[in-house]
Amino acid sequence: MTTPLDKKEIRHLLENRFKDDPYNSIKQLPHPKELKDSQYAAKIITKGMKENKKILIVGDYDVDGITSSVIMMKFFDMIEYKNVDYVIPNRFTDGYGISQSIIERNLADIIITVDNGVSAFECGQYCLKMGITFIITDHHIIKENLPQADAIINPQQKNCSFPQKEICGATIAWYLCNAIKLEMGIDIPVADLLDLVAIATIADMMPLIKINKLLVKVGLKKFQNSPSPYANLLKTFTKKKFITSEDVAFYIAPLINSAGRMGDGKIAAEFLLSQRQNNAKELFDKLIQLNKKRKVIAQEILTQSENSSLICDNCIISYGENWHEGVLGIVAANLAKNHKKPAIVLSKKGDILKGSARSYGNINLIATLQTHSHFFLEFGGHNKAVGLKMKEENLEKFFQAMSEFQMPECAEEENPEILGMIDIKDIDEALLDMLEEFQPYGQGNPTPIFISENLRISSSTSIKSLHQSLDLSSDTSTKKAINFFAKTFFEPNEYVDVSFNLQKDNFSNEAVMILKTIQKCPS
Repeated sequence: MTTPLDKKEIRHLLENRFKDDPYNSIKQLPHPKELKDSQYAAKIITKGMKENKKILIVGDYDVDGITSSVIMMKFFDMIEYKNVDYVIPNRFTDGYGISQSIIERNLADIIITVDNGVSAFECGQYCLKMGITFIITDHHIIKENLPQADAIINPQQKNCSFPQKEICGATIAWYLCNAIKLEMGIDIPVADLLDLVAIATIADMMPLIKINKLLVKVGLKKFQNSPSPYANLLKTFTKKKFITSEDVAFYIAPLINSAGRMGDGKIAAEFLLSQRQNNAKELFDKLIQLNKKRKVIAQEILTQSENSSLICDNCIISYGENWHEGVLGIVAANLAKNHKKPAIVLSKKGDILKGSARSYGNINLIATLQTHSHFFLEFGGHNKAVGLKMKEENLEKFFQAMSEFQMPECAEEENPEILGMIDIKDIDEALLDMLEEFQPYGQGNPTPIFISENLRISSSTSIKSLHQSLDLSSDTSTKKAINFFAKTFFEPNEYVDVSFNLQKDNFSNEAVMILKTIQKCPS
């Protein structure tokens, strides 16, 4: 029989995850000079501000692009620079990222891209021709060449010494703000913007280790204590007293994302920028409605895609006529999870297929698709998520090539980490406090999962016929547990084995077992 872990062993297992992590405080973060071109870009921007040059921020329509834009706008507001504006491209009329038409519609002297730009070759040449200063900040994988630009800030560059490559666009925007602050020689609380960095890092599925872990940990505390209208509304929306990375991933990020998915991402940006409660509430209500609409359409397309898919050992590909492009990434993520393999979901318009792909487990999706890039008209992204466009005539050839492709051996399911067996009598406030020390949990730092066996159900209650609240008892203790979306409803006096993570109850502050699996004990 397995010996249950004690608290000392649990602490050792969690500390071992971060034995090579040097970042424990903001003061230990890398200097902006380690992010190639950030100080040079700061000099250009500072000089431009002295000459009252018009600055334009061009973001993207997802959470990372929206928060990156908001970070830059809030920073310029902090330093009281007024000759600045921003654009969130419309997914359906503008397409992804910056374009020449966006530049032509929004005249500016200095253009700064955030969370996009490394593929903006046409824009680089246009800015050079028109005498517009062009600064790119991006985190996406770089292809063979880079666009013409006055400065390019992207840790994926080979000659960039920044110690963590996988950071989100909002982190890079925040670092640029710090570089400008240093160049100007002023003291302003740029750390107050880390709540937005935290939201973007979690939403963009960056690994929550090293720099990302620290930024999210600090950022969530900033968010928890923020009096701003958007923070108050989002905290109310989660219905949680203590906001975790999981709350951001499951509640806040999808809500912010819904604006860009369903129509105009600027609605979300204006919500995050709003200083007036009434205005913020009006925009918040719009986001709620867009999110509801997004859920309905995504479910409809998921159902259709399950019945119209090409499936091989390496991937699942699904496409349909005029599917809503805004939800294809969500559908791909669900297909990947359901089929335990990378999924590609495409919308057909004429002879063009356009859509999103999502990875599964440890598979490096961008590297896998790069091997097949000759099939695509466009593609780009990062390890977990990719956008792509192709001619319909290439679909079967691409699927055949994927079918024959040798996936790397590391491409296995990434299960939540099970720390081991514990006795439920050891589930107490001290254990909760210890687990809290090692937050945030997410990509790269999975939520600790425990196992307990031979527990008696001393009481059970159905919640809306969907979930089950249970009291689980051992010889020495009884603990509360919740089985969300229960497939089987268990009865009192049955004996069960469970796996679970722990969560603090919003009202009692006591530990609640959130069940991952529950099954009857072998008789």
